[in-house]
Amino acid sequence: METGMEITGQRPPTGVRDALPMLAALVPFGLTVGAAVAASDVGPFTGWSSSWLIVGGGAQLVAVQLLDGGAHAALIVAMTLVVNARHLLYSASIAPYAQPWPRRWRLLGAYVLADPVYALAIGRFERVGERPAARLRYYAGVAAVLWPGWLLITGAGVLLAGLLPDTLPLTFAVPLGFLLLLLPMLKDLPAIAAAAAGGAVALATAGLPLGLNVLLGGAAGALAGMSAGGGDA
Repeated sequence: METGMEITGQRPPTGVRDALPMLAALVPFGLTVGAAVAASDVGPFTGWSSSWLIVGGGAQLVAVQLLDGGAHAALIVAMTLVVNARHLLYSASIAPYAQPWPRRWRLLGAYVLADPVYALAIGRFERVGERPAARLRYYAGVAAVLWPGWLLITGAGVLLAGLLPDTLPLTFAVPLGFLLLLLPMLKDLPAIAAAAAGGAVALATAGLPLGLNVLLGGAAGALAGMSAGGGDA
């Protein structure tokens, strides 16, 4: 097993290069979150702080909406955990690849394991056979772009919310954002079926409150993916 792994290298970091297009795709989603914070009665700084406290756009929107509505703290925590429950699956999926990393990097990696980081990392880890140190460099490069980038985009959404037209259908940015995150993982029929079904349901139910359209889309996508996988067996 490798020891003393470092996250620096002589070659240009591939993780950074892969993360930049993903960051651009997240701009509508991040502006939506920032605009929702600005439109609520939650203080701008408090609302924006959820970007680095929760590290999950869908759960962040739910938390801000519930805080704005005066919901009880227990309900806010519970709903946030429900929306972010998919991260448990992310961690279980990526754990075999991260197991050789030093403990401090696994802990930091768990913190930044948001949707886009997972999408890029698992897409590469399953496709490219690399040593643990190379995987760590890639993961660190992706996170170094997407984590601060998300903070900047949501902050811009808070500051620029008043300049966005009221007729702009920002609610569609959320399910569309999740669809963009799925693109690196569309490698077989079950994945394509899950993305298509989940995206369709999330878009069709975009008017539901508390991010329920995302939950319904996730459930529909999981069922479609399992059905497609069973059909190929």
